[in-house]
Amino acid sequence: MVLIGLEIHGYLMVENKKKLFCNCSLEEAEPNTNICPICTGQPGAKPMLPNKEAVEKVLAIALMLGCKVNDRLVFQRKHYDWPDLPKGFQITMSGSYALPVGVDGSFLGVGIQQVHLEEDPARWNPDTGEVDYNRSGYPLVEIVTKPDLKSAEHVHEWLRKLWTLLGYIRAVDRKLGIKCDVNVNIEGHPRVEVKNVNSFSAIVEVVKHEIERQKNAVKKGVVLKQETRAWTGEKTVFMRFKEQAEDYRFIPEPDLPVIKISKQWLQSIKSKLPETPDQKLEKMQRLGVNAVDAQIISSDIILADLWEFLTSKGFPSQRAANFVRHWFLRVVNDEGLYPEDFKGSKLQVFKVLKLFVDKKISDKTAKQLLAKLVKQDFDVETFVKEQSLTVINDEGLVKKYCEQVLEQEKKAVNDYLKGNEKVIHYLKGRVMRLSKGKADQQLVEELLRSMLKALREV
Repeated sequence: MVLIGLEIHGYLMVENKKKLFCNCSLEEAEPNTNICPICTGQPGAKPMLPNKEAVEKVLAIALMLGCKVNDRLVFQRKHYDWPDLPKGFQITMSGSYALPVGVDGSFLGVGIQQVHLEEDPARWNPDTGEVDYNRSGYPLVEIVTKPDLKSAEHVHEWLRKLWTLLGYIRAVDRKLGIKCDVNVNIEGHPRVEVKNVNSFSAIVEVVKHEIERQKNAVKKGVVLKQETRAWTGEKTVFMRFKEQAEDYRFIPEPDLPVIKISKQWLQSIKSKLPETPDQKLEKMQRLGVNAVDAQIISSDIILADLWEFLTSKGFPSQRAANFVRHWFLRVVNDEGLYPEDFKGSKLQVFKVLKLFVDKKISDKTAKQLLAKLVKQDFDVETFVKEQSLTVINDEGLVKKYCEQVLEQEKKAVNDYLKGNEKVIHYLKGRVMRLSKGKADQQLVEELLRSMLKALREV
């Protein structure tokens, strides 16, 4: 039997864009520019009180994972010497005397040993020796599982659902990725930890590799030892024998007070938590959304919220799902962005769909409006009016366009009359071009078929 546990680190998404113990920005910048004496460990510099948003995000994560939340939080110093750690210690909630944010939780059958908050070290390039302290002090959540995962496939599916859950409370910044320490051991043999694996695919590959490596070693009679290894991209390699807690010389952080978590504060956070992805998925399918659309939309809180908003405005569940998945999401993907990068409000997205359903704008115009909303919020109705984007559904005017095209496209008309009915699409396209894309497409096709039928009967 194989035992697999994960120590998952994610970068917390905080609206104030501040580091955990100082006011330096989290925004991307030139190396070593978003720094101060605190996050670079200058002599005499002391940490500020922790970023309140970061504390609240970690509390929300612990609650979503069903953890028992401690009523006080204690920071500690975890000592080790490494170029990415300017102070010589990391401020964390793990360790010998720790009181993590949450303990004894569970998610999809996998036990959550603890959830805690800590600061990220700097970014060190071992090949060049360069260190970028911009990353030093980023707020990190660490989620430590029990060794309840059973295979690489189990790890992949569980991690994917965990990341979806964290996205529901906008807890982690997925653009910054994931860092994970992967623990694998064959039952009855010591645990092996693979440090700093930094992608979902790599985590899965590490699990596959370590299971195979350890099984082969046991077959050959090799005595496995508790050790720390690194992932090269192809295999794991020995780094050092596994540290014990005492190796880090944990001590309570003397420059930070104990943070008390009142019942009122915790209840306030709990009251703002959304439905879980599984609850949202079940509801969507109960309301008639097909399984594929429901799975995709429920995997992202932005998509799920938009679907909820559209249905609250009276759109049928499946129609709203079609729009969210095949229009909204496609436009966002075409821009190379994530749904959370969308600048337009849900109300303006609703207006786009309403104008289209009411046949006041074409599908092409609707998609162009969504593409514009990706980058900025604006009043859709005013813009459509100012730019004269309303669909032409005046039957007399559209008929004139059709007559003009049929007169110009004699060959295509003859082909249609001889039985090549696919030509209708070409003729429809010519009418749309003549109307600058504004003619009602359904009306165009109906009029063309009617006029061509009349020609056939002459």
